Amino acid sequence: MISLFIDTSSSDVSIAIVKDNQILSNINKNIPNEHSIYTTSFLDNALNEAKITPNDINKIMVVNGPGSFTGVRIGVTIAKVFAYLKKIDIICISSLKMRAISIKHDNCLVLLDAKHDNYYIGLYDKDNNEIIKEQFNNKTKIIELIKKYNPICISNKNLLIDEIKVQKSNLDIKKIVSYYINSKPLNCHLVVPNYLKLPQALEQQK
Repeated sequence: MISLFIDTSSSDVSIAIVKDNQILSNINKNIPNEHSIYTTSFLDNALNEAKITPNDINKIMVVNGPGSFTGVRIGVTIAKVFAYLKKIDIICISSLKMRAISIKHDNCLVLLDAKHDNYYIGLYDKDNNEIIKEQFNNKTKIIELIKKYNPICISNKNLLIDEIKVQKSNLDIKKIVSYYINSKPLNCHLVVPNYLKLPQALEQQK
């Protein structure tokens, strides 16, 4: 079983090829605002490094949000085109939950900065089940959750929320792929970004 993992939900682009829980290639680059330029070439590089062709891919796993509006769209679009051409389905991965999966914890609060003291948040128990529904919320809610659940707090970068230090955590691709490998896949036409909150410009159009 060979899986293709795609994450473009933040300033980092991560492309990995995993075969039977062994990483054949893993490209991770910080390229803010340049996802559209480099992601497809990173995908080619990952395939070449793994010494496989697109026809060898059995499963596609894409991080469909929340996160960067443009970044998420790019990753989802690439995954959908790849899946359509190869006639395979897609497994969607939460950008919040995958960070909880990557570490050992009791309760884990994952925060992604959405600017202006707002955050995408997910709170998970030791088995990575949702304690609360993933949501867009403000720092008042975060402080409330921390007081109630006393979780480990992690993000994709170091954050300081009032006096609370939130540590950057790295992705454990093997753990993420292993966790999602038996999830129900979707037909590529049914895969959509999970923004949690639309960009302000689109909200104003409603």
